[in-house]
Amino acid sequence: MSTDQPAPDDPREDLQVSARPLGAGRHLVTVEGALDLHTASQLSDVLQPLLLTGGRRVLVDLSGVAFLDSTGLTCLIAAYRTARNTGARLSLIAPGERVRRMLAVTGTDQVLPSYATVDSVPD
Repeated sequence: MSTDQPAPDDPREDLQVSARPLGAGRHLVTVEGALDLHTASQLSDVLQPLLLTGGRRVLVDLSGVAFLDSTGLTCLIAAYRTARNTGARLSLIAPGERVRRMLAVTGTDQVLPSYATVDSVPD
């Protein structure tokens, strides 16, 4: 039997979030693991301070996200709203097929732009 949720001792349960400046007001936030009820706050804790400064471009690399649930999606939508309110720009980088499907089903892909690579994001 197959489920969409990771098993309790699945390594995807862990979420790794890191941020680094790319120069000229751009930051790259790299996310790896399961973005869900138990881990979404970790991403929010990194994204919100970057977005609250306004006028920045924050790129969120989702290529390492193996699982995204509604709480993870809500975290991304909250980040989008913060960006919109502060004048920051939020973009997603390389979401995998499962994540892209979730973004498309919910219509989130209509408001949060996705790019294949960091280099393909316009300035």
